[in-house]
Amino acid sequence: MKVMKLFLYLILALALSSVSFAQSYNYEEMEMDEYNALLQEWQARLDAANQGIAGEDTKIADVTKQTEDVQAQIDTLWGEIYTALGSSKAEDEAYKKEIQALRSDVSALLGMSPDEIYRRKGEIQGFKDRVAEFRTNNLALLSDNMAALDNIESMIMQAEEKAKPVQPDTYSVVRGDFLWRIAGMNDIYGDPYAWSRIYTSNRDQIKDPDLIFPAQIFQIPRDVGPNEHLVIKGEFLSKISGYSNVYGSPFKWQKLYEANKEVVTDPNIIYPYQVLSIPRN
Repeated sequence: MKVMKLFLYLILALALSSVSFAQSYNYEEMEMDEYNALLQEWQARLDAANQGIAGEDTKIADVTKQTEDVQAQIDTLWGEIYTALGSSKAEDEAYKKEIQALRSDVSALLGMSPDEIYRRKGEIQGFKDRVAEFRTNNLALLSDNMAALDNIESMIMQAEEKAKPVQPDTYSVVRGDFLWRIAGMNDIYGDPYAWSRIYTSNRDQIKDPDLIFPAQIFQIPRDVGPNEHLVIKGEFLSKISGYSNVYGSPFKWQKLYEANKEVVTDPNIIYPYQVLSIPRN
């Protein structure tokens, strides 16, 4: 009898291991017919659960089959689309990677400061040309590719807007002012040595940097134009002339000198903050 009870305990434990009981049973006081009735009850529940699982497996199999059928239809439809576009899925994937690479390049430029974008604004036209080239591909007609290119064009427009030169501030000279003092003001340049930038940017008004007059209104530029160069410490004419965005040759320094004789009296001496004109012809 004890062996039978242990056997029944084991069966009940296995049958009820995944089920929460709403009530407890005192197995020590049960009679054999009670055990049998309880076993039959839980066996019926177990059979019902197994039937339910089998039914769910059938439903899952049906859904899986429907999903596979739908995917097959989608693949067939995409195959027809690619054929109509004269392309393929592999070419579309490669095309998308190229678009993403361009987007990364434009995003990197957009993340730069306005001054840096202004200095590199020549790249913006290159980005526009690449977008235009992408649009010549029939794959650009696909909605996701079209949206990606539209997004890149929007970013390019933002970069162009960000690159617009900041309008220069102005300063009205008062009695007792001199260029050194004006340049040193915190809301101007905060550096008295930047006086030459004020001088070179207002050559139409300042004939002698040591002589300015009350009520004169000077431009205080915050950036340099596309055909200008802001001198920094350690530069000289031949070095500037050799820059790729200037002339690309140090031997053309005379061209810089001739165009800036008003502010460069000695071609061997230039000063930080001077703004030099860069003639292109």
